Amino acid sequence: MKILTYRGLDTAAIPGYDKLAAALAADDFSSAEVKKVGDNLYRARLDRSNRMLFALYRHQDERYVLMLEYIHAHAYEKSRFLARGAEIDEARIPAVAPEVAGEAPQLSYLNPKLPRFHLLDKVLSFDDDQEAVYQQPPPLVIIGSAGSGKTALTLEKMKEASGDVLYVTRSPFLVQNARDLYYANGWEREDQSVDFLSFREYLESIQVPDGKEITPRAFSAWADRQRLPKALKDSHQLFEEFQGAISGADPECAYLSRDDYCALGVKQSIYPPETRAEVYDLFEKYLRFLAEQGWFDANLISHAWLARVRPRYDFVVVDEVQDLTNVQLLLILRALRTPSGFLLCGDSNQIVHPNFFSWSKVKTLFWREQGDGAPADLIRILNANFRNSPQVTAIANRLLHIKHARFGSVDRESNYLVRSCGPALGRVALLQDSDRIKRDLDRRTAASARFAILVLHPEQKAEVRQFFRTPLVFSIHEAKGLEYENVLLYGFLSGEEKRFREIAGDLSEADLQGELRYARTRDKGDKSLEIYKFYINALYVAVTRAVKNLYLIEPRSKQPLLALLGLTEALAGVEDVEEARSSLEEWRHEAHRLELQGKEEQAAEIREQILKQRAVPWAVIQGDALAELEDKALQRGEKKARIALMEYALVYRDQRLLNALVQGGFKTAQQPDKAMPVLERTHFLPYTLKHPGTVLRQVDQYGVDFRNVFGQTPLMIASRMGNAELVETLLDRDADTGLVDGNGLNAFQIALERACADARFARNKLPALFERLAPASLDIQVDGRLIKLDQRLMEYLMLCIAMVLFYQRLGEHWARRRNALSAVDFAELLAHFPDSIVPERRKKRPYISSILSKNEIQRDDPYNRKLFLRLKHGQYLINPRLALRIEGNWRPIYSVLQPLRLASQLRDPVPWGNTRWDPNAEAASAMMALRSLLTDLAEGRDREELF
Repeated sequence: MKILTYRGLDTAAIPGYDKLAAALAADDFSSAEVKKVGDNLYRARLDRSNRMLFALYRHQDERYVLMLEYIHAHAYEKSRFLARGAEIDEARIPAVAPEVAGEAPQLSYLNPKLPRFHLLDKVLSFDDDQEAVYQQPPPLVIIGSAGSGKTALTLEKMKEASGDVLYVTRSPFLVQNARDLYYANGWEREDQSVDFLSFREYLESIQVPDGKEITPRAFSAWADRQRLPKALKDSHQLFEEFQGAISGADPECAYLSRDDYCALGVKQSIYPPETRAEVYDLFEKYLRFLAEQGWFDANLISHAWLARVRPRYDFVVVDEVQDLTNVQLLLILRALRTPSGFLLCGDSNQIVHPNFFSWSKVKTLFWREQGDGAPADLIRILNANFRNSPQVTAIANRLLHIKHARFGSVDRESNYLVRSCGPALGRVALLQDSDRIKRDLDRRTAASARFAILVLHPEQKAEVRQFFRTPLVFSIHEAKGLEYENVLLYGFLSGEEKRFREIAGDLSEADLQGELRYARTRDKGDKSLEIYKFYINALYVAVTRAVKNLYLIEPRSKQPLLALLGLTEALAGVEDVEEARSSLEEWRHEAHRLELQGKEEQAAEIREQILKQRAVPWAVIQGDALAELEDKALQRGEKKARIALMEYALVYRDQRLLNALVQGGFKTAQQPDKAMPVLERTHFLPYTLKHPGTVLRQVDQYGVDFRNVFGQTPLMIASRMGNAELVETLLDRDADTGLVDGNGLNAFQIALERACADARFARNKLPALFERLAPASLDIQVDGRLIKLDQRLMEYLMLCIAMVLFYQRLGEHWARRRNALSAVDFAELLAHFPDSIVPERRKKRPYISSILSKNEIQRDDPYNRKLFLRLKHGQYLINPRLALRIEGNWRPIYSVLQPLRLASQLRDPVPWGNTRWDPNAEAASAMMALRSLLTDLAEGRDREELF
């Protein structure tokens, strides 16, 4: 076997490594005492107490040992690659023979020249170009086609950076995916703090803008009401003119004046000079619309925030940089402590909207910021494609040839063709536009989640749906970021036949040969590049969405551009199109993926058409429904309402409601400890079973995040019951970990709530729930700024526990001694948490006190997240002016939490739950005072003024 070593593994410091490597290379598993300890994970003996963890893979006809990790002194529980807290009894696991390598997984690509590999969610072997870029220090601009591995490469480059690091891109989906890849397999670096932010979140990290960011859909709805002249009917084009020409291009001003806009050159605007006055009239109306309707424009905010941004990052990665305007990119670069500490990556050929991006403008912007110290050569090009089939790549290259021959070069850096390294062969075919073909194609593809249809304009989707049942129909503006094994382009060229005919012009086959060479268009006054760039780029993006097979149906198939692509004969049959049927599980994942990418229309159609999901048939007790239930139970005395309200109070441990029911004469509420088991059997029993078929049938009917009568999702209930297997099943179905219950707690915090109240639950149940349930981050707003509180920080856990203790301890502490929460409270609870969740050093009172002190709102520290308000020595509350982003909206912390549930207002106590003090008149008065204090602090009253 051949030996490959993980890039982060220092083999020179491992005792006995060379001898072990030689044994494995010689297939001597016996001498190495190889044993299997996980899924494609093996350990070998280095010496009496130390072990080596490795994996087995195959590539072509070779077998490979991939050395992963040094296990010192049998400490498997500290391994990055094994399950958290893994306990392995070596005496009970059998030895394995080298023959197991014959069944090892296949690597799709491996560079035989490089003895080391990288690791994200899977094994990465860089080709020569990628390795050269990896070795290049910043500043750096990486240009690469879709599937070139540029995102994976930039993430590996990030791992080399120390200090404060930022990854930013426009797409929230890409941000989440990048973070998951980065931290896959337990990666961590102690001297590094990384923020993964969408561009909107980056704006919010400087200052949260008022209102919501304007979206293309909202803009289109506004534009449709403006009685636009025919020349301005394309709302997408108009929106991009506003965001790419009038604003965004010149960082010196928020937007161009009317005179400056009308004076733009022919290649600086989508519209001809004679139309621009009307465009600017609409832009002025647009500004009024933003102000009146509570929207904000990212370009205008970016310009305003240039005066607010401060250097705070040592290294910045900007992914898909072509989607950003000049002012947005400048705002990002201004956050660097050292101006050269950046890495930009993107592909100008994937621009599906004319925002006038070019790499030359990026370089000009950088040189202006850097001055004389700017390096001459920033750019590296990756032209290998590891995603698309060779057949799809060949068509994409033909399009690049056509674009170059017809319009010349946009800039020197965009002149490259793509080299296919795709793992599988595919097919490109032009199909006849006949009813028979469309019926047959629909029959073969309607049930497949691996077949999508793309059109040029949104209005074409209605025509597609007359012939095809698949919900996976996208306009080109929706297609960015998508990829499917099979793609059909329907009427893509016919919908703009005149423009595509003009793009083809008088080009011939001879014009499309050889490599691309830098050349300007011959006619410098030719406006066609800017007018038609959208169309040729849109076709390029549409083609490259197909991973394996690409099909085209054109009502008018005799088009010059199709001939240039080599698609001259329309096929009369679709026998080669595989008939496929995806499982409901595949469709669920597809709906979830599309939802995360903002493709809500298609996600909703999948849930309705394929999954047949519907709304729950019961009323959920929250908001107005809760107020109405209280009225029926407490004012009208209706028995069913009383029972329902008591159950709600038991679920949320709401002492106020229980006492109100007792005061109203409902005696059952006097014995909540007896009522709770009945409630759990009635509502939660299916969530405790090993085979929870009832739960999963409801999930199939109503969706994985449906709410029960108490406003809880299945994930919340499974967490509450400590059912880790059901939690895993629900997460496999893409349950949302960020949703909250009536107490403002998400599923992870509900597990913490049980663990904080029950030491046995903390020891036995919490470890299996912890990693699965914790959202990757919490979005908090302090002093008008977004702070992304990453799951890996102790502050994240401390804030979550403080939210739990708000209900469990704060009321009692305040009623008895006017105390809040202290380091002792946190330490007492964390003492029961296994070390695999919280290391021993983080459970100590001094460490906990340091976290509380470090994050006091009045402390002057650049890393202070201002989570806590110190009322007096050692006594803390959650910062009353902190807000949480809950289900997409900012909410003040004490509207998320429920201060009314802190205490009773009766003289006669109900002795139940964690509320153990007597809620006599004095205690009730204390609770009223606490609620008043929280309100005053949240409204900005000074602490010293209140004490």
